[in-house]
Amino acid sequence: MNALHRVRVNDKARMTPIIEITPASFSPKNGNKAAEDSSTTPPLVAADLTPDPGSVLRRHAKEVLRFWGNSPFLLELGHLEGAIPLINGRSHPLAYFADIARSYRLNPVPVTTLNRSVEYKSAVANCMRTGANGVCIRLSPSDLLDVSFVRHLGDAQDELGTSPAVTDLLIDYGVFDPEAPEIAKLLSNLPHRKDWRSLIVARGAFPKDLQGFELGARRIPRSDWTTWVGGMRGSGRLRWPSFSDYTIQFGQYVEPPENANPSASIRYTLAEQWLIMRGEGIKNKGGPGGAQWNAHATLLVDGDDFYGSDFSNGDEYISTMSRNQKTHGNAMTWIRAGLNHHMSVVSRQIAAL
Repeated sequence: MNALHRVRVNDKARMTPIIEITPASFSPKNGNKAAEDSSTTPPLVAADLTPDPGSVLRRHAKEVLRFWGNSPFLLELGHLEGAIPLINGRSHPLAYFADIARSYRLNPVPVTTLNRSVEYKSAVANCMRTGANGVCIRLSPSDLLDVSFVRHLGDAQDELGTSPAVTDLLIDYGVFDPEAPEIAKLLSNLPHRKDWRSLIVARGAFPKDLQGFELGARRIPRSDWTTWVGGMRGSGRLRWPSFSDYTIQFGQYVEPPENANPSASIRYTLAEQWLIMRGEGIKNKGGPGGAQWNAHATLLVDGDDFYGSDFSNGDEYISTMSRNQKTHGNAMTWIRAGLNHHMSVVSRQIAAL
């Protein structure tokens, strides 16, 4: 959220984020909290977590208002299915969040799938009746390859009370797989392709973690981006879906491990690759610790791959830390810089097409 908050206005104008609320945020505050943000910018929202789910959802709504504002966003609460109770014993979390959102003048577009629970779909339908933001249906490749897909999609529209004109379709591959069906093949199974409010394809080609990488710098392909661009250039006059990725994170959500020893690494997005500057664990006994980040930053800034300190907030942070050997930041500030840089790169790549 901090990375998105710091994206520049022109770049934000080309984005619609998918905001996913996860079960971890409903846990009591952990006393063994990771090191605080060492940057000069204070946290946007205090991390005073409470086990009361209604309070947690209200806090999330306030966060969205602060880091995204009143622009439309896709709201995904699927991770909360079965993980938290009804709010005040009667309200589905999605319906509760939607009520709060209206009071804050937020513009969430609820996300659902073809196989969500009856209760979840009912909450989405209620949001459709009380709001004017439409709905997003998240589809997997297997959904589109199902021989009964067209019927299932029609049934879902009837359940939700929606139509293509107010429906966003998100074809979500999740983790990138080069053997997965091509985008064009999936689109051939999609009815009314020109009628949907928006059509999006999402893939995540970044690895699950950096444990398999040796120390030092190396590049890995941005296969999610290059595959999308290649397909678009061969699509002719057919409607091609908008691009979405999982940034510099893995394409499948997993709860972060407790008491982790993260490596002091930089993930830096290039035109068709990611530059990985891999360090050792910051907690390694006798190791260089956080100073590795500053050393990586110095090498990056002095090399040909650096976009320049004025390219994005993330690049400004990297440049500043390359000249600062006294403070090192932490895992959160460095992933934030990488995320901010990535979103800025992709936004401008899309604008240049």
